[in-house]
This record gives sequence, structure tokens and C-alpha cells, in this order.
Amino acid sequence: MGVDKAGKKSSRFNFIRKATSRTTDDSTIQEAPVDGIEDNSTPAPEGAEGEESRDLQDEPNTQDEADMQDETNTQDETNTQAELPRQDPLPIVTEPSQDESLRQDSLSIVETESPREEAEMQSMFPSSDTPTQEFASPAEDIDRADSPVEDPEVTLKNLRETFQNIIDDKLANIPLRLIDTHSGILYTSNDLEGIFKESEEYQRLYENLLSTSVSKLQRKVDEFFRYAMLSHKWASAKDEPQYWQIKGSVYEMDAPREICKLQQFCTTSKREGYRWAWSDTCCIDKTNNAELQESIISMFSWYKESAITIVYLADVSDISQLKDSQWFKRGWTLQELLAPQFIKFYKQDWQPLIDSDKNHKDELLTILHDITHIDIDDLKLFQPGVDNVKKRLSWVGTRTTKKIEDIAYCLMGIFGIHMPVMYGEKHNAFVRLQKEIMALTDDLSLFDWLGESSNLHSYFAAHPRCFITPSYDARQDSTSPKFEFRLLKTSKRITSGLSSSALKLVKDVLSNPPHGRFIANGRMSMPFFVHEVVTLIPNQNKPGIFSYLVKAEGLSELEVTVTGQLAPLYGKKLAVKYRIVRMWDKSLIQRQGSTDTEAPDAPTVDNPDSPEPPTTEDSPKQDKEKDKDKEKEKEKEKEKGKGKDKEKEKEKEKDKDKDKEKESWVGKSKELVTDFVADIVTHSTAAALIRRMQEPFVAQLLYSPGDKQPWRRVGTTTRIIAHASSGSVNFRALENVIVH
Repeated sequence: MGVDKAGKKSSRFNFIRKATSRTTDDSTIQEAPVDGIEDNSTPAPEGAEGEESRDLQDEPNTQDEADMQDETNTQDETNTQAELPRQDPLPIVTEPSQDESLRQDSLSIVETESPREEAEMQSMFPSSDTPTQEFASPAEDIDRADSPVEDPEVTLKNLRETFQNIIDDKLANIPLRLIDTHSGILYTSNDLEGIFKESEEYQRLYENLLSTSVSKLQRKVDEFFRYAMLSHKWASAKDEPQYWQIKGSVYEMDAPREICKLQQFCTTSKREGYRWAWSDTCCIDKTNNAELQESIISMFSWYKESAITIVYLADVSDISQLKDSQWFKRGWTLQELLAPQFIKFYKQDWQPLIDSDKNHKDELLTILHDITHIDIDDLKLFQPGVDNVKKRLSWVGTRTTKKIEDIAYCLMGIFGIHMPVMYGEKHNAFVRLQKEIMALTDDLSLFDWLGESSNLHSYFAAHPRCFITPSYDARQDSTSPKFEFRLLKTSKRITSGLSSSALKLVKDVLSNPPHGRFIANGRMSMPFFVHEVVTLIPNQNKPGIFSYLVKAEGLSELEVTVTGQLAPLYGKKLAVKYRIVRMWDKSLIQRQGSTDTEAPDAPTVDNPDSPEPPTTEDSPKQDKEKDKDKEKEKEKEKEKGKGKDKEKEKEKEKDKDKDKEKESWVGKSKELVTDFVADIVTHSTAAALIRRMQEPFVAQLLYSPGDKQPWRRVGTTTRIIAHASSGSVNFRALENVIVH
């Protein structure tokens, strides 16, 4: 039975297939009757459709079966087994549109045909559900082929651009001119690009870009442009070879006197394996101001990026003479020691100072530290920056330069600062450097100097030597680990000893700390804690020096040694004023989460609100019952008090709301901020600030010649260490002082 039914079903499917093929062969003839049928037909009821489909299944198509029997006898069983799982009724009957039914029927029957016939049927009757992406247009294929990922030509173009960018970046970070150690010719950076592109290495890389990684391109470019830098102490300018004197190969020159030093440097660089070399004598056109300025600003980075720095010590014939070399006493050689990653020292006969092919800076690390007093970590791996300002400035304190301006310019790379180079400004260059540093850091050690102040601004030092701390004053050096004071012990209840006005001053500082220092028109606005000087008397015990005993408000008496004689504090027709000031430091404010509001051994204070210890007159039970009764009474009283307080607070809040409605939105915002800050500022933070204020601090002495005159800093030969007056806890308000 199953075979017969399957055979009938297969015959009907083949009949539909043949009918469909005949329809597609003569589509113009078939379209008119179909449209007519669709226009004249009326929708049949659901039951009628089911009956009609069943009748169609039962009705034999003898004529069609006879025609198809000979052709499909063998395929019927196979096609029947393939179609058995579908068991779907003929879609031509259930669909309202006849030609749409034919398309769907043909697609379902195509499954029994060969792949070639299936493709033909799909092209003849595309389904409406088929996505449009399946029929890609030729234009889309072209676009896909031209994509950068797939097209080798686009990929090659991108690689060529990348290769050129690598070359451009390298040329932008090397010196403007370099000497070819093979020929002795001086070339510009533009010449170097042409030389590289003519080399076999470049041609090999350029022809194999598709098979060469970007990292390899970068490595090969770095290897070709490796260069050596010369560090030395200049002889006289007339003896050093200048840029305008280099006409051909340096190896063929016999003048000036120091040309042999340049020749030996190039020969040594070539022997060490470096094709390019740089010397500050002949590789800078000093008549070109733009080139000179770029070279001075970039010199630190040039030394840092060099493959090797060769240090020539003309006054050293043995390592025992190293500490006395003039190379350690010149200003420019400081960055030439710190910036390079690889250094080799050579003696006056151009032989290595030590018998080692390794980095001499690492081999002589301890000796270099003893000579320069620079930390070993900084010698190993130095990083430019504006931290530890006083320490960095002190490194050049004992060094000299031929031009006054160079003492500032040689420090630009140390601090990572770029400022215009203007020879002729003299001492103003070092003041400009200090201003640039002040704009980038809150480090107060910039103002921790001794000696003479600058004539341009009294709060800036005249020379880097002012930042060298004398050996007798090392205990008071804030950058030294020996800087230790006995901290005054205060308790958490320290604020109870302050008046309400003083406590308000403390909270004002905590809620609105100063934002920094500002300078304009030669005058600087600086936030200070001010202590007015009451008495200033010459110290009779130290004749021959300008030593004074000073008493200021809120401070113990202190001794001040200055660089010149001071005007007396009192006298006829004199309105001279003096102040001892403490600079504002943001570290005075307790950090969030800090627990140093009380010293470990600070004395404790009895809490008056704490319950008294129980007496021994009654039994423990009676004591407990009495305590419970007392606690209940206290709780009732507290609840009553809280109720009254709440009512009062509500009335106050209503009054405040009425007042706020009359005010502008600016006033409302200020009150909200004030209330918010008042909640944050607690007694513990205030106590921490007051405790810090009681510690010894580094102070400065200010002088004003009269009323409404700007204040000036007085230069001192020793640091002023001020102490708060004993037996009292006080707090000075912050004041913005204009200093000239």
C-alpha cells in the first residue's frame, strides 16, 4: 500500500513539474489565462478547499501517468523516499495566487532534481523570500576585490607609506647634522634620507615590503641611523673647529688646533661600529638663531637617543685623576652625564679609561656618585621632571658656564622645560627658568634657598648655588633624611582650647584652601601664615656678621643671619615693617583616611560625658537596677529634648526658607556649599591641621620699606627654623601677600 500511494504521489509531482515547465516555456501564452482565472475566481470556503484537495489526491491522472511512466519508472521510488518525510499538501491548491503557487511548487520539486536542474529552476523562478544578497551584482564584486584587505596593490601602498613615516619620525628625532665616520663628510638630515634610500639595505626592504613586518622595518631604520655623541670640555672658541670651517672631509683638515680631537672622535666612533657622529663644535650653525635654539632645546633628547656617548677627558691620564677633571665642573656636561644610556670614558690619549666594553656609567657608578653627589638611581636611569626641585638645582650649583644664560639653558632638559633661548638676557634666564618650574609644580623646595635673591624678583634665587645646603645646616635640610624634628604631641580634644573665632579660621582654611601662587607684572601673590615681627635686635654675641634676634607674634625668639645690614625696626620717621612668614603647603591638610590626628603616645583626656564607675556601697544587682532606671530617665529626657529641638529646627528652617526666597540663585548656591563643607570639616581634621601648625617649620623674613609698599624677601645665609610659642596653641589666618 505504501508503495502504491507513494507511486501515485510521485506521479502527481511529476505531472505538476511538467505542467510548470510547459508554463515557463510559453509564459506569454500562460499569463493571460492565469490572470483571467485570478480575476474571475471567488474565494472558496475553508471546508471546500480541504475537500477539493482530497478529491484531487484521489482522482487518477491516467493520461499523464502513461506519458511519464517509461521515463520515470526507475526514479519514482527514489524520489518518493526523498519526498516522504515532507507529507505536505499541494501548495498550488491552498495558495490564493496561481502563479505564486506554481513557483513554490517548482521550488519544492527541485529538491528531487540534479544540482544543475536545481540552479536552472531557481534562476527561472526566484522566490520572493530569497534575500537580495544572494544575487550580488558585478559592481559589488568589484568593490569587494578593491578592498584594502584583499587588494595587494592597496596593501603595498599602505606599507610604503608606513615605511616612509618610520624614516620621517627617525629623522625628526636625530641631530640636524651628522658626520659620516667613513668619509668624514658633514651631512644634513635631508642628505641622510637620500643616502639611506640609495643603500642596498633600503632597496632590499623596499622590494620585500609585503613579506617584511613593521617591527623589522623600524629595527632596520634604527640600525642605519645609529649615531655617537661627543661630550668634552671646550677649549677656547678659536681653537675648536666651527661649522663654517668644515669644507670637506674632517680627516683632511689640519686646522684649527683642536681638529685632532674631532678626528680622533670620528675614528673612535667608526672603530666602535657607528657610521654617524655628532659634535657640538661643528654640527651646529651658531649663526642661525633658529637652528641654535632648536639644537639647545633638543640636545638632551639627542644625547638620550644616542647609541653611545663618548666622553673625552683631556685632563685625565689615570682613573685616580677622574674626580679632579674639569668635565665635572662644567654646566653643559651635567645633562651629558644623565641623559645617555650608554657611556664610554676616554683618557687624554684616547684610550678607554677602564678596560671594559660594557657601559662605563654602570661600571663607575659609585665613583660618579661620590664625585657628583647625585643619587645612584638618578645616575642609572634619569627621568626629566619638576619633582625634587631643590635637589636638581643643587646638582649644577658648583658648575660654571662661559655665558651667564647657559646656567639656565643647560637645565631645561633636566626639568623637561622648553623656553625661548635669548642670549643677552643675562641673569633673567635663570629667573625665567624658576618661573616655568613654579608653573608646573607645587614643590616648595623651589623657594628653599640661601644667599642673595635675584635683582629681578626677591623670591627667586640669583644662582643655582643658592640651593646647595651647607654642611653645617644639613640637619635642617628638608631634602635630607636627617631632617627630623620632635613633633609636638596633641590630643583629639585640641580644638577645645581654641576660641570660636580661631576655630572658624581653621575651618575656613580647610573648606577653601588656597589655589596656588600667581605672578604678573613682576609681582607675585603668595598665600602665607603671617607672624608680625615685634622686635628685631642685632646679636651682640656674633660681631662681624649680620645676625639679629627676632621676636614675632606666636613664635619663640629666633636668630636670623642675613646677607646685609637691616634697617632698624623703630626710629624717627621710619615705617619699616618685618614679617616672619610660613608658606602655605597643601600637605598640611589631613588626607582622607589618615589617622595621624593623635600621636601614638599622646596623653588622653577624660571624657566628661562618660559614666562614672560604680561604687561598692550597694550590691551589684542594686547597682544594675539603679543604672537601668537612670538610663530610662535619661532616654525620656532626651526624647523630650529632641522633640523640642525638632520643633525649633523646623521654625528656623521655615525662616531660612523665607530669607532664601528673597535671595538670588547665587546666594542660595553659596549657602548650600557652605553647609555641605561645614558637615565635612570635623574637629578631627581641624585638630590635625593645628597639630601640624605647632611643628617647627622653614620660614622666610619679609621686609617692607613703608605703608602700601610691596614686600620683599630678605636673603639669609642660614635657614630660618621657626617654633611656635610654648604653652599656647594658636592659629594664624592665611593672607595673600604681594611680593616684589
